[in-house]
Amino acid sequence: MTTVLVEPSPVGHRFQAVANVARVALRSGDVVLLTSRGATEHEAFGDYLGDLDVRVEEVFDGVLPATRVMAAAAAEVCRRAPAAPGERHTIVVMDADQALKRWWFEAPRILRGITPRPRVVFMLTRYPAKLGLGDTTGWKLRIPKATLAVAAMATRTLDRTAGFAGRDDLTPGWIVKRTRDPDLCDAHSRDRARHRAELDLPAERRIAGIFGVINERKNARLVWEAMGEAGLDADLLLAGPIAPEVLAWAEALPAQERGRVIVRDGFLAGDVLDRLVASVDVAPIILTNNGPSGIMGKALAAEVPVVTAGSRVRARELVATDAGEVAELDAPSIGAAIARVFAYPPDRERANTIPPATAEEFAENLLGVDSLGRVRRPRSRQRA
Repeated sequence: MTTVLVEPSPVGHRFQAVANVARVALRSGDVVLLTSRGATEHEAFGDYLGDLDVRVEEVFDGVLPATRVMAAAAAEVCRRAPAAPGERHTIVVMDADQALKRWWFEAPRILRGITPRPRVVFMLTRYPAKLGLGDTTGWKLRIPKATLAVAAMATRTLDRTAGFAGRDDLTPGWIVKRTRDPDLCDAHSRDRARHRAELDLPAERRIAGIFGVINERKNARLVWEAMGEAGLDADLLLAGPIAPEVLAWAEALPAQERGRVIVRDGFLAGDVLDRLVASVDVAPIILTNNGPSGIMGKALAAEVPVVTAGSRVRARELVATDAGEVAELDAPSIGAAIARVFAYPPDRERANTIPPATAEEFAENLLGVDSLGRVRRPRSRQRA
C-alpha cells in the first residue's frame, strides 16, 4: 500500500507535520511526498524529512496549486503502482482548506477508473472544533467546510476529514475528526542555563520569546508595549523568519530599548528552535487565530509558561494544563499576565488535567489508523 502525502509548501512546521504522518504511514507501506519544485533544497526538508524513507516527487509549480492539479498528481501515483489485493492506496492532502472548495467537483472525474478506489484523507488546518452559539465568525467558517466535506464524501472521493483540535479536546468529532495539535519539544527549561550559554543569550535576564514566522499578526509590538506598561525589566526575543515590517519596528526603537530586543531572523532548525523556546521565561502567544498553536505545544513540552490572548481554544488549553496565564488582547492585561508568570516560584508544580498530545496520536487520528497502521473500521461495523 502506498500513502501519497500532498504538501506543496516547504515551510518548516508543514514539513514537520508531514514527517509525523509519514512515520505512521510507513508502518503499512510506502510513502510518496508530492511537493513543489525546489522544496527538497529548503532547509526544512533536510531537517524534518532527511532521515525518512520517503520518495519525493517535485511536481507543483508553486505552493498553491489548483485542486485539479493536486488531484491529478496524486491519482497518477496511484495508477503507476496498483494496490495489492485487499489493499487501497491512501491520498492525504495535508493542508486541504482550499482544496475542499472544489474537490467534490474536480476529483470524481480525475479519480475515475482507479481500482480499487484510493482512500482520501483531508487535513483542515483552519476548522474551529469548539464554538459558542454566539461565535458568528467561527460558524461562518465551520458550516460551509462541514457542508463541503459531506458533499465530497457523497461523491465517494473523500473518506476522512480531520482538523486541529485544542489539546484539552479529547472528543472524536463527527464530520471533521478532531486530532490534537501535538506537544513537541526536544529541549527542556530545566536546562535553561545551558541552552542560553550555547545560544549566546543573556544568562541573568528575564526573557519573553516570540517564535515561528513572525509577522504583524503575532503582535510583537503589543507585547513590548505591555512589558513597558507593566514596568518589567526584561528582554524580548524574536526568533524565526521575521517579516520586514516587524524588523523595521525593532530597528527603529530608541537606542536604550533596542538592546533589549534580541533578533534571530531566518529559518531555525528544529533543535535550535526547541532550545530557544526552552531558554525563555515566558512565551507570549498574542494571536487572534482561534485555534491551537504549535509554539504553545513546544512551550508546554518544555514547561515554559505561556501567556495567551485572542483565542478561546488556547485559553481552554491553558486552564486545563495549568501552563500559564490568560489575558485580554490589550497591553495592560498582557503586561499584568507576564508579571504574574515572572512571579511564579521556581518549584511551581502544574495541576495538569490532560495527557500530553503526541505526534503518534496526531498522525494516527489524522489517518484514521491504529497503532499498527491498520485502517480503523467504523464503530457500527465493529459492533456488527
